[in-house]
Amino acid sequence: MQETSAATIKRLQGVIHDNLADLVDLSGRYALLDFPNHYNIGDSAIWLGELAYFDRVKSKPSFVSEIPTHSDERMLAAIGDGQILLHGGGNFGDIWPGFREFREHILGKYQGRPVIQMPQTIHFKNQENVDSTARAIEKHGNYKLLVRDKKSFEFAKKWFQCEVRLCPDMAFWIGPVKRLAPNHDLLLNLRADQEVGAAHDTSRAIARPNVIVADWPEHEEADFQKRTKRAAIIKGLLRGDVGGRAKMTELAYRERAQQRFDRGVRLLSSARQVITDRMHGHIMSLLLDADHCVLDNSYGKTSTFIDAWQTANGDRAALVANIDEALDVLDKRTALIRATTI
Repeated sequence: MQETSAATIKRLQGVIHDNLADLVDLSGRYALLDFPNHYNIGDSAIWLGELAYFDRVKSKPSFVSEIPTHSDERMLAAIGDGQILLHGGGNFGDIWPGFREFREHILGKYQGRPVIQMPQTIHFKNQENVDSTARAIEKHGNYKLLVRDKKSFEFAKKWFQCEVRLCPDMAFWIGPVKRLAPNHDLLLNLRADQEVGAAHDTSRAIARPNVIVADWPEHEEADFQKRTKRAAIIKGLLRGDVGGRAKMTELAYRERAQQRFDRGVRLLSSARQVITDRMHGHIMSLLLDADHCVLDNSYGKTSTFIDAWQTANGDRAALVANIDEALDVLDKRTALIRATTI
């Protein structure tokens, strides 16, 4: 029996809670590090999902930071001996420079302190980087690693001396999102970075009328950082939710993530049907209950995630090999809907 998008979301929220309930202590002070201050909407969705999980018990991180401006001194002043949580995503490895070095810095600096890696996908290209991360984890001694797929789980169990758990992506804790009215028939949400899979033949798709092709929008207004900080301060004042530097930074990051997520909602809502090769194009389409098909990325991140959690077995999502197959699947769904509404 096919599962609805709402049922998928609820099921995976339960799995996330079961994994985190005995790991993450939300009763005291803790840090959430590696805020994704960039255009990738999927990373903002993960951040909002992490905050939504904390918010359910009226808890907020005592300290947040992004890698370029992280301060160990300010973090310690804010959290004392509290836990350190590392933001989830798809950067555990060496495909995206900088994240591995920061993760190893935290493990080396805070040996023995509870450090929890929120759900990640693992992908290394060089064995020397695997070995470096493995040494940092072994020396740390109190590291908990959550991964989003079985391939990452088996890799971590083989190479890393720490507790490893299989856990869905945190974006599911955002919950169902209201979809906006579409003004196109089809959106090709195709990535244009180093994770793009096999070259997509879009000719048959773009020959159709009323089709839009767009990756996550990279452009942000020149004053985006200042504008979102100001909006966060105003909202905080109106709610009486203001405080020192750490509090205002958390509010500013929340606002930036929300505005970026909303940008993604507008894009994925812009068409009646969606074909995407982004994992969070798929996850957000589930949150929006959008009719969509999913293509894999360059190293199988999306297909292994779908395999682990059966997120494309419902009535609104399908994993496909290419765009032509996606068009056939979506056309059959359209025909079925028309037949059942006559």
